[in-house]
Amino acid sequence: MFQDVVTVFNRRDGLWYPTVLEGVHIQRRAAVEEDRLGTRRADEVLVLAPYTVEEGRITVGGKEYLPPRQWRRAAAPEGAVTFTCGEAFDILLLGRWEEDGPAEDSRWPEGFYGWLDRERDGVYALAAVKRFDALPHFELTGR
Repeated sequence: MFQDVVTVFNRRDGLWYPTVLEGVHIQRRAAVEEDRLGTRRADEVLVLAPYTVEEGRITVGGKEYLPPRQWRRAAAPEGAVTFTCGEAFDILLLGRWEEDGPAEDSRWPEGFYGWLDRERDGVYALAAVKRFDALPHFELTGR
């Protein structure tokens, strides 16, 4: 069941830091919604990402998990991962990102997210995060 791969991009200071999460489970839901402005894509993805806890530290994808505010203050953001929703959302990319190092927003006129969403399938803005302790995993919802 947990044989999929997803890449999470965390944003800080115009840079998107990738973390590849292996051994996750992905559930996709393709949908179209109609509102007063017309039809729009309403696809969703649910990613179940297991984590481990050792000495009070949560590890996911080989990196220490930090809550969003703590991650933004981290001296080395590339060494940790967080999950942020809302205006400063993170990106979920189904599959493995092969490039090394962070991606710079300024490299593309529409920013990294705009370029990635235009060029690749399986790109989602992180919309919701839940953490479960009984069977340790995060549920990441992308839209």
